Amino acid sequence: MSHVRTLVDTLTQYQALAHHTDADLRALLRDVQAWQKSRIHRNHAALFTQPNTAPLAHYLIDRIYSDKDFDVLAEQLLTAGHNALAGSGRLEKLIPSRALATGVLGVQAAVNAIDLDLQLASHIKNDAALFADYQACGITDSLAISAYQAANDKSARLAQIHDICTVCAQCAKEFNSFLLFKAFGLAKSTAYKHGYQPLYDFIHEGFAAIQAIDKIDNFTKPFKQTELDTVENIYRSTLND
Repeated sequence: MSHVRTLVDTLTQYQALAHHTDADLRALLRDVQAWQKSRIHRNHAALFTQPNTAPLAHYLIDRIYSDKDFDVLAEQLLTAGHNALAGSGRLEKLIPSRALATGVLGVQAAVNAIDLDLQLASHIKNDAALFADYQACGITDSLAISAYQAANDKSARLAQIHDICTVCAQCAKEFNSFLLFKAFGLAKSTAYKHGYQPLYDFIHEGFAAIQAIDKIDNFTKPFKQTELDTVENIYRSTLND
């Protein structure tokens, strides 16, 4: 399967998620995501303040980990993908294959993150007690923990953390290539000309974020360990500790 086809299929699946046709669920999802982003900023404060890790932290959490912002990006990328398929793979000729493949991995990771939080939002909406708590106080830590436990998707959450770090490592491996970066830069004007600016800019921002880091482990190791510990603590919690 081509990288463009994978991109189109991933975004088509994303647009079929329930919150796109359920306004209440969409609002709930955005509140869940706001809680997640606040938690991640709090738990990983050092990653968001250190000059070499801050660009990647903001790219992952503030740039693409947002239903509202990602909706705009997804629509643009899907249009670009359909145009590319109709144009016999022109996109894959304009943007280096390795850069495109890594960008697609980033899109898949973003869709997976939104889908997992959508499951939390669905459990809150469909559970009378949880929904009453939400209406009274919004998304609190205790409500989020209850939703996590109700969703019972610990293995998926742990896999998600590993997948994010794998994507980061792959980005570092590919994007630190001088030749790839040079080829990608040369493709900018042509990519813009053919309507692929959203995808090009999305990948370029990833390039810039990765290049700010001396060693990707300086980001992935603390991020992974803290997130794994957080998930373990959530599923161990009795809410009475």
